[in-house]
Amino acid sequence: MPVVSVVIPSFRGGAFLRDAIASVQSQTFQDWELIVVLDGCEDDLSEIERNDDRVRVFRQRNRGECVSRNVGIGHARTGLIALLDDDDRMLPNRLQTQVDVMNDESVGVCHTQYRVIDEHGEIIGEGESKESQYRDFLRADGHILISTAMIRRELIQDVGGFSPLFLLSGDLDLLYRVARESSFFFLPEVLTEYRRHGSNLSLPVSGGDQLKLILRQHLFFAEARGEVDNVRAIRHGLPRVPAGRAARAIRYARDARARKNYVGMFGALGLSLVLAPRVTLYLSLKQARSELPTVRSLPSVVRTRVKAGRER
Repeated sequence: MPVVSVVIPSFRGGAFLRDAIASVQSQTFQDWELIVVLDGCEDDLSEIERNDDRVRVFRQRNRGECVSRNVGIGHARTGLIALLDDDDRMLPNRLQTQVDVMNDESVGVCHTQYRVIDEHGEIIGEGESKESQYRDFLRADGHILISTAMIRRELIQDVGGFSPLFLLSGDLDLLYRVARESSFFFLPEVLTEYRRHGSNLSLPVSGGDQLKLILRQHLFFAEARGEVDNVRAIRHGLPRVPAGRAARAIRYARDARARKNYVGMFGALGLSLVLAPRVTLYLSLKQARSELPTVRSLPSVVRTRVKAGRER
């Protein structure tokens, strides 16, 4: 029996999907099964199935990413689920590193840092994941990419799986519900590659409105349970979630920055400043603070001067 089930839903198929599958087959950890759910995709993966009996392919009419993930998880034969989108890739030691962490039964989710690649697999940016627990998510300050996550299957089932009601934020909805029930473990090592390309750069709508709805659901629950600190965290986070055109502008600015298109980045930031000045300034300052070098990372001479200045 395998130890971990990797689940890949796919609507697009094509070369990116085969690249994702190859990245699983290249893992140093070999006790896995791969479940590919073709969601209305007509790709023929029979040769891959014949050559590797750890790969299982299931077909369905187009029902969406959340349903596809639930179908894949339903077919899993293990207690650990590693998630991967069909256009992303695992680095070779991801599964081994995460399985080692998940040997600690107190950890419900293990996620990793990632890097951003383009259509050709070239590195174009660094990821933004960080240590995040339930209250960080409530404050709109949790950062995790679903393609980096390994989650206990029992936890996913206990919270009801992925909800198809959230077309754009189904992954965040699940992670918020799981975070409420269990602890997350963050691996700062880059173990996953997130691909930016034409299809995922041109989404016509943003998930900001859906994220606000998710937070309001948790607010209702926290108020009903009298969880004062959680209520306070959500009321802090809600105004900091961009939505509508502002969210699209901020998303475009981030993508432009990753591609070093600084003209496009500043143009998008200018638009978002007009549409949502407070949210844009908050997110920009947060990004700037995260990129400032820490005192510990500065040369020793500079550290000495900083210390002397504080003593004065």
